[in-house]
Amino acid sequence: MTQSAPARARRAAALSILGACALLQLTACGEPTPVDTSPRTLRLLQTSDLHTNIFPWDYFTGKEDAKRGLAKVATLVKQSREQNPCNLLLDTGDTIQGTPLGTYYALVDNAPKHPMAEAMNELSYDAMAIGNHEFNYGLDVLGKFKGEVTFPLLGANIRKSADGSEAFTPYIIKEVCGVKVGVLGLVTPGVTTWERPENIPGLRFDDPLETALTYVPKLRQEGADVVVVAIHSGPDKQPTGKATDPASWLIDYEDSTQWVDRGNLPGENQAVQIAQQVGGIDVLLTGHTHQPIPKMLLKNVQGQDVLLVQPNRWGSHVSEVDLAMVYEDDRWTVDTKDSRLHVVDDTVAADSQVMQLTQSYHDTTLQYVSTKIGTSLAAFPGGYPARFVDSALADLINTVQEDAAAQNGYPVDFSLAALFTDEGMLPAGDLTLRDAYSIYIYDNTLYVMEINGSILRRALELNAHYFVQWNPSAPPDATNPETAKSTSVQNYNWDLYSKIEYGYDLTQPAGQRLTHLRFNGVDVLDDQVFRIAINNYRGSGGGGYAMFKEGRILWTSADGVRDYIAQYIQSHPDLDPNGVNACNFTLSPDPYAHYFQATLGPVKCSP
Repeated sequence: MTQSAPARARRAAALSILGACALLQLTACGEPTPVDTSPRTLRLLQTSDLHTNIFPWDYFTGKEDAKRGLAKVATLVKQSREQNPCNLLLDTGDTIQGTPLGTYYALVDNAPKHPMAEAMNELSYDAMAIGNHEFNYGLDVLGKFKGEVTFPLLGANIRKSADGSEAFTPYIIKEVCGVKVGVLGLVTPGVTTWERPENIPGLRFDDPLETALTYVPKLRQEGADVVVVAIHSGPDKQPTGKATDPASWLIDYEDSTQWVDRGNLPGENQAVQIAQQVGGIDVLLTGHTHQPIPKMLLKNVQGQDVLLVQPNRWGSHVSEVDLAMVYEDDRWTVDTKDSRLHVVDDTVAADSQVMQLTQSYHDTTLQYVSTKIGTSLAAFPGGYPARFVDSALADLINTVQEDAAAQNGYPVDFSLAALFTDEGMLPAGDLTLRDAYSIYIYDNTLYVMEINGSILRRALELNAHYFVQWNPSAPPDATNPETAKSTSVQNYNWDLYSKIEYGYDLTQPAGQRLTHLRFNGVDVLDDQVFRIAINNYRGSGGGGYAMFKEGRILWTSADGVRDYIAQYIQSHPDLDPNGVNACNFTLSPDPYAHYFQATLGPVKCSP
């Protein structure tokens, strides 16, 4: 057969290559490339609950905060990567909501690329597990963010209601320095409890434990040498000792004397149970509970150690997990594992590239929150002075909620609200949008619910778990309010009620503290029916208040409580704290009213 000139040339080239292979014995010519089986350390870097904190700035106080922000996290991440290039950077959710920056670029101007997408893309995240707050603005806003980031959003237990199929990417398997790392994403099923139905249409949220039992073996079957669960959920208990002490997280989790329940919804925080009951997991990167957990070690069903970490909230910490890998029986296995948290503080500089990319977003947000919306005749103090004494700030929030319910055709008998932070307060004089937002930092919406007296009484008794039991002969030091409260109960789980008369005797054990409960001067009966104003988190059982789920939701707001507060301030010039403060609540014995009266001036409701 006669060959054409091009064919003869190709054949000659092939013979030349084969000859070279024979002479030089090149492995690229059909021989398998030798695997580098030398030991190596795989590093996992994690952020969680960033809540749109990029700059080291507190938009609610209008002040710099050197202990937060993704821009500072970026510096720590880049330093860690320089130490070990065999790494993955992962996030465990609650990313696009939390500060006025998140509010502005979700509800006011959602056209630009999301600032969190800009910052996280700059850091080349490998994946992010979806958090419950990702759904606060609906699926369009979340979908837009999903399309803007250069990494997948993971949520294996988020399914389509119609057929149970995957609604988001369930997991990834990524090769890092020759090691195949599988990352499974999960979210707390509490989303369906807290979120408005219109924000999660067509979705269901399956049990994370059952989902992990299905997917972890699948990851192993597909060749994952290491399995990481990135989950927006945390431990269901916390140490009875000081939770900031790393040693407290290493105590045996089965020792009931050393751990206290967090007051979870059923299934809300299952990270420990997943570690214990699902074989094949090496590491759990957790979130949701806003705690710095440097290291927990939990035994799984196979008797192997599973490492669990969490980097707190707002970019205050970075988790760093090191896995020493060895090559045995033709596969990589984890030999040892260790973890630590790196703290964001004054010594950490903000990354210039992240700052530059998001500067215009920050500037726009500052202008947005500085808008004047009203005035006040006197200050509305916040923090412990507003929690431990029947003072004006909680009464103002309750007044706003009652007014919003009435304006929408659902007048209520009473309202309840919590003071989320110690910093939120209203100054005397001009009030800005930042001031309004500072006293209500979450994007909760408003419910009007129908409950009975039994639900109310049980909720009030649970409410008093906020306090430790006081010694009647030596009540807590009034100058140190922290000593009066339980370390296991967050400030946002202590509610203050309007228009009912109630009190607590804190020398009594938890569950037996309510001294009286009256409405319009008459003792409340268990079967008495009330219509109440309550935020969607609490009304859906959030904070462990499952009794509210026995009530009936009559109305849900489209707007957030925070926006109702801003509207109320705008429509009520010269707000007067004495005009909204109603004395309907007492603590006994009460060293605080007299102390706060001495430090803050007259307290209307002091005994």
